[in-house]
Amino acid sequence: MNLDLFNDNTLMDISILPHDIFTRVDDDFFSIVKLCAGDCIVKILRIQLINSSRKLLNTVDFFAFIQIESEETDAIKFESCFKCKTGQYIVKPGIQTSLSYLIQLLKLKLKQEQELKLYENNEVKNQYLTDVFIDKHPLLKFLIKWYQENDSEDNTKANEFLTSFVDNLVFNRTRSSNNFRYTESIKKFATCLYILGGKQCYEFIRLNLPGTIPNMSTLRDLINQSDMTLTEAEFKFESLKQFHAGFGFCSEDTTGVIPKLEYDSSTNSFIGLATPIIDGIPSKQYYQADKFDDLKIIYDSNEMASLLNVHMRPSIKNV
Repeated sequence: MNLDLFNDNTLMDISILPHDIFTRVDDDFFSIVKLCAGDCIVKILRIQLINSSRKLLNTVDFFAFIQIESEETDAIKFESCFKCKTGQYIVKPGIQTSLSYLIQLLKLKLKQEQELKLYENNEVKNQYLTDVFIDKHPLLKFLIKWYQENDSEDNTKANEFLTSFVDNLVFNRTRSSNNFRYTESIKKFATCLYILGGKQCYEFIRLNLPGTIPNMSTLRDLINQSDMTLTEAEFKFESLKQFHAGFGFCSEDTTGVIPKLEYDSSTNSFIGLATPIIDGIPSKQYYQADKFDDLKIIYDSNEMASLLNVHMRPSIKNV
């Protein structure tokens, strides 16, 4: 019998086999055979007492019964074979194909179970750290010692962010880069780092310490979803109420920019022009125009801004 008919595993659907197929015997086993290969295969296996998956996989010649002349085998031979004029019996192609398909299904299922068992054994093995393994990696010793020293409640609070930072880093290093995750404290730290240090500083740290802080696209989403988006001439006085620390500091950052006029779709206004001061506060969304002629008048009659100023009031406390 040609068992290579189903070498293409993409044609196999082992989901039709129950998880306990290798423990089923007799009628429980034959019910699955009937589902996968048909009644005729059930009769061929039953008459030979091949009543389980493991017996089936260990059988060398499934059609040995053809050589036996008896009343018991005549009916099955008549149903499953062609009888030549010479008296020779030839198994029908559909019977061979059905049996080949069933055997291939069982082999794939067995291979899957063996791989799963091997994976589970490796998982169990990886759950235990031997002294030899720890000795080979001195960093583990220091990490364990550090966690032991910081196990008290006082030390945990004092090193809360550092612990979160290390936990997040180690957690991400065991995952693919597409599946990195970050805690809320890390997200806040990343946002502050980007605002205070700038893009180049942020990218330098992110690229040299992979897994510690989010990439730029994720960071932009975090900023856009928060109340920290910087809009021209907007002072977030209401947001200062969320800072309960008794101490803080005000800072101003100024940088030169290439003068240009841009449209801000979020505010439906034009930015890049020197913003007028009213009552000591810059006027936000001041330059708005519905017609091109109005925009031309605004552009011709106002000075382009050559500097970008950012005023901030961070609180002095842990992130």
